[in-house]
Amino acid sequence: MQYLKDEVRNSIAEEALKEFMEKGYEGASIRSIAKKSNTSVGNMYKYFESKEALYENLIGSVYHRLIDYIKQFDKVELNENAQLIFYELMEEIMEVVNESSTEISILLNQSKGSRYENCKSIFVDFITRIVTQTMKYQLFNKGRKLKDDFAIYLVSHSLVESIAIIVRERKDGAEVRKLILNIVDIFYTDIVDKLESEDI
Repeated sequence: MQYLKDEVRNSIAEEALKEFMEKGYEGASIRSIAKKSNTSVGNMYKYFESKEALYENLIGSVYHRLIDYIKQFDKVELNENAQLIFYELMEEIMEVVNESSTEISILLNQSKGSRYENCKSIFVDFITRIVTQTMKYQLFNKGRKLKDDFAIYLVSHSLVESIAIIVRERKDGAEVRKLILNIVDIFYTDIVDKLESEDI
């Protein structure tokens, strides 16, 4: 039995990330990845049975880590302590971004044709839902209610698009983290006071 070598697997993964980053999932070529990682297509299939399996191995794991944190947001009870918990979860997400900004860039910018091509919509819907629930809670405490969450959807969409641009254009994890936190601050600071609301 031939044992799979870590260095070959790592070389394939490294070249695949470059290929996916440059050409996207649809445009990436198994033949090109194999050639650049100094192995044959046949040998490559011993490590990854298909382009989809290779993409899943590299990008899917990061996606599922993000989704796991997203699900934790849904479990937070809205009260005076919620904001602190949200910040802690945001820090966890920022750690994933710091460690895997290339994979996140591919996920957000180069997933067309893969099972993750709708991930932006999933993230936008999640952010819209969490921010809307939080704003409703804050407004309720002021004796007011939210008229419409469309503005929150627009801001959430802009945030996800901004993150996609940041991870595509900037490679340093610390810089990416700082830029994302700055954008979050710009978009969401005092948003409750800017939203259209009415008395309950």
